[in-house]
Amino acid sequence: MLRHLAFVALLTRVQGHGAMVHPRSRNSIDWEEVPDDPSKGIHNTGAHICSNITGAPCNNGQTQYWYSQGCFIGCDECDHKSGRRQTDLCGKGFVGSLPDFAISVNRNDTPGFRDSALDIYRHNPWRAPGNAPVADACGLAGGTPWTDQSPEEGQYVNTTNARHGMRGTDLPPMDTGVVWKAGGEAEVVFAVKFNHGGGYAYRLCPADEPLTEACFQKHHLEFVVDKQALLFRNGSRLPIPEHSVYVSQGTSPVGSTWTRVPIPSGGLGPRCSCNMDVDYHPADFDCGCNVGEQVDSCTSPGNCSSGACLPCPETAGSDCSRCANPPPVMPWGRTMFAPPCDADCMRQHPSVLDVLKVPKVKPGKYVVGFRYDCDSTAQVWSNCADITIE
Repeated sequence: MLRHLAFVALLTRVQGHGAMVHPRSRNSIDWEEVPDDPSKGIHNTGAHICSNITGAPCNNGQTQYWYSQGCFIGCDECDHKSGRRQTDLCGKGFVGSLPDFAISVNRNDTPGFRDSALDIYRHNPWRAPGNAPVADACGLAGGTPWTDQSPEEGQYVNTTNARHGMRGTDLPPMDTGVVWKAGGEAEVVFAVKFNHGGGYAYRLCPADEPLTEACFQKHHLEFVVDKQALLFRNGSRLPIPEHSVYVSQGTSPVGSTWTRVPIPSGGLGPRCSCNMDVDYHPADFDCGCNVGEQVDSCTSPGNCSSGACLPCPETAGSDCSRCANPPPVMPWGRTMFAPPCDADCMRQHPSVLDVLKVPKVKPGKYVVGFRYDCDSTAQVWSNCADITIE
């Protein structure tokens, strides 16, 4: 049951890019080189929002900065730069068939709203889980293939082990010591830093095969649906089965089960950012429109209060990832759906623990692939971790 619902409206500041915590991923290779330093504004490791099964520190490095962007459903490849531009980039008109109950943002139930021009997120990855292309099955450091920082929130700090633009599939194996039993169950954990809505799945690929998206899609892992829980930094857990949302309609592979991120997105509202550059920061969502493009109550550049979010959608170089048409005020406030616990609980930045069904496969070494498809951005987060199955 929800606790103290009247105060959960404070959740709108909850943050949390997706990062696999357990098993520990190859993407955490730089954990000793990039410690958090709040005094310098360095929060790349996400240690303040990361919880480990053991209650020990996560040592997760910059795992949350390995992703692909500009990845739209129906397209063959990502363009690496249109992560926050709401558009049908490849012009195929594909909108997916994700059922309404699984949508995580812009959950307006007005007749005709879904898949209309007002449904600005209809071409993003979560609207057809697993369908959007990725640049690399284990993510790109900083979200682009280029060595320089780009106009996105992918400020990856270069280290001796990895640099901006590196492919996650080029990272060396990491002995996690994690052993799964074939035919049994296994626990996995991920943390969220900047919550763009959407959902995720876990997959397998034999360690002696190329780590491609095709390989991972051949070995999709199913959830034990009544065991999802919030995991806190002291190792304690809060089961949340009544808040879990699983979906197998409109997914890839066909019929595969994915789960919606159980924590509602924060920071959604009638605001946009235009003319992004490398100095872009998450707090800069106040650019509503450009000179000469004022609409409705947007009377001057930098003041877009109408909720229409124009001219951001379809406009290259713009950010409309924080706009939404939320439901009426509910007991929990204006978040897209009810959070899994109260505001005091969510301030602890819990991670999400899931239990997977381990398939009866040949014993050996495998790589677990975590894929998080976003709803309000055309981005896919990907991490890879080494395990043994006996």
